[in-house]
Amino acid sequence: MFNKKVLIGGGVILAALIVTIIGVVNWSRPNTYQMALDNIAEARFYLKTAATDNPIGTVHLYSGLRETDYQADGIATPTTPFTVLSVEPQADNVVYNGCITAEITINDAAPVTLVLEKNPYGNNYAADLGQAVTADAKVVITFKAGNQTVGVTELNNVMPADAIAWDTALEIACQTLQDKINADTRVETSTKILCDNATVNTPYWFVSFVSETGDRYFVVVDHTGKVVGTSEQ
Repeated sequence: MFNKKVLIGGGVILAALIVTIIGVVNWSRPNTYQMALDNIAEARFYLKTAATDNPIGTVHLYSGLRETDYQADGIATPTTPFTVLSVEPQADNVVYNGCITAEITINDAAPVTLVLEKNPYGNNYAADLGQAVTADAKVVITFKAGNQTVGVTELNNVMPADAIAWDTALEIACQTLQDKINADTRVETSTKILCDNATVNTPYWFVSFVSETGDRYFVVVDHTGKVVGTSEQ
């Protein structure tokens, strides 16, 4: 017969083993946020833009990660760093021979010349810089038409210095949609910044999810981390 001390000791050991097993299972099981991080279609880490009174028009430069072959089909593929310059001109002299030519100077590096082509689905002209740009980089853009300079502008970050980062916004979005998606859901994620010249001081993170079966959800998070809108509202 086992005495009382042996039974109590055995119970403690068994309970410890159960707790350990549960802990291992929970630790090894990927959570929804990790699933979202592992299935990025596009993530724009930050957005730089020109002042509203610049002589060129709406100038946006955003950088982050994006699928090499971007498709919003719910299936994430390998990503690569990217930086895109987008311009919606307000003056005709900015466009020359159907394109916009811009020289980008990043910090003290030599200028890089980009030829921005018309977006067939919008009013903007865009080109990929082909390299990542850090959020604290000083970016100055000189616009040219032929051999003439038609404008020079310096870009500034849209998000305030104390704003939450893109991945924090993604985590908040996952928590908000916990009744719709989970770690076993097959989705790809996209995190972008909503901002225009009228709301330059009130930017938002727009986090969207597309499932392999075509279901779509989104969450809008302001720079403080507050959820201000969802696809469920």
